[in-house]
Amino acid sequence: MTIQRRMSQTAAAAVGVTAILAVTGCTAPGSDSSATPVAVTDEITAPVTAEQVAELGDITLSVWADQGEQDFMEVFVPTYEDMYPNVTVDIQYKSYNDLVATVINAMNSADAPDVTQGNQGWATDGALVKAGLIRPLDDAAAAYGYEAAAGDAISQLMWSDDGSQFGSGTIFGMSPDNQMVGIFYNKSRLDALGLEVPRTLSDLEAALKTAHDAGDTPLVLGNSDKASAMQTLSILQGALTDPAQTRGWILGEAGSDITVASNVEAVDTLARWVAEGYVSPGYDGTSPDDAAAAFAAGDGVFFIGGNWYAGTISDGETFGFSSGLDDGGNASSGSFGLNWHVGAKSDATMAGLAFVGLINAAETAPMLASVNRVPIHPVSAGEPGTIFPDLLTASEEQLSGDGALYWYDWATDTMFDTFTSGLQQVLAGRQSSADMLAAVQADWDTFQADR
Repeated sequence: MTIQRRMSQTAAAAVGVTAILAVTGCTAPGSDSSATPVAVTDEITAPVTAEQVAELGDITLSVWADQGEQDFMEVFVPTYEDMYPNVTVDIQYKSYNDLVATVINAMNSADAPDVTQGNQGWATDGALVKAGLIRPLDDAAAAYGYEAAAGDAISQLMWSDDGSQFGSGTIFGMSPDNQMVGIFYNKSRLDALGLEVPRTLSDLEAALKTAHDAGDTPLVLGNSDKASAMQTLSILQGALTDPAQTRGWILGEAGSDITVASNVEAVDTLARWVAEGYVSPGYDGTSPDDAAAAFAAGDGVFFIGGNWYAGTISDGETFGFSSGLDDGGNASSGSFGLNWHVGAKSDATMAGLAFVGLINAAETAPMLASVNRVPIHPVSAGEPGTIFPDLLTASEEQLSGDGALYWYDWATDTMFDTFTSGLQQVLAGRQSSADMLAAVQADWDTFQADR
């Protein structure tokens, strides 16, 4: 079972992107841009037809994709090539870090891909928009019914035409699947402890205490990537803070402030869980993959992580997965998967629009589900006995509730290190939650002042 993973922007990748911006002349957020907004040619009002693409003659469509897309592409590309027989698709698969570290340079080259995946947020998509390297997709999103399916979450794919504003304006990317942090639980352990699946923060805290008092491991965590504790925190923050307020902060809304009392309470609560022994020991030296594998092998009652870990925690008879807590409308860290772009330099725009449009069309949703991806378009319940039906239910709950919080590190190009390092210090008892959040807000304030 393979599920593409939404990774946070690492410091190494961010350094790579900064270096590429210097080489290509793309400007980082906050600096002036001389790029001219991309003019939309070949505007579409309906799905692209085979006749429209045939006008290009026999062509090769150059595509860059994250390596996690390979299972889906092996199913999708033959369908696309059958629909558009004059097109041969040539895909280069990249690791996530390689993709985000090289895509800006590639899209600025004379041999730019026709279609590529990017990554929501300032470091990748913001730079692509600012440099005028990707085509606006408002027309494709409307023609393929994508904008309606995405709902309010479409904001994560929107930018001002000059790349100076994230979260509103023009649609520049489309992604067909939903990735979210939720709560994996061991059904037999809950039954043995006389517990129900927790749906509120108080329920979850009570369940953790009961498990601890019974000598069990309440919550399995692996945080060697530094991102997993941040994602775990999102379950608490989603329950305590208005999700719209968190998204506004991430998207850069003027006056946003992460230091509010409810966020201090969320960080303090997670720190207390660690101090009281609710979290598996040695978590900072354990990888999230190893933690998920240990949980799948029977260690612990709960594991908080992204739905991509269902590749490891796959047995639906033994395990379940629920969305964020009801307190906050099921909100938690999450977003659509890596989004797809049509290159502004492509001489095969209509074929590129057909490729990206079809990936994100309702008729392709079952194809995504067949490789255990969670489409944003509705699909049937999934194979009985697996955990996949729970993933579909959780996604529907979140998208119809208060929605995903997005990812904290989207907020600035340095936020990943600022947030995760500070949270590690708090959980280790070396810094107060108030001081940690003040440093996070200072990073945000500096970035917004320069933007």
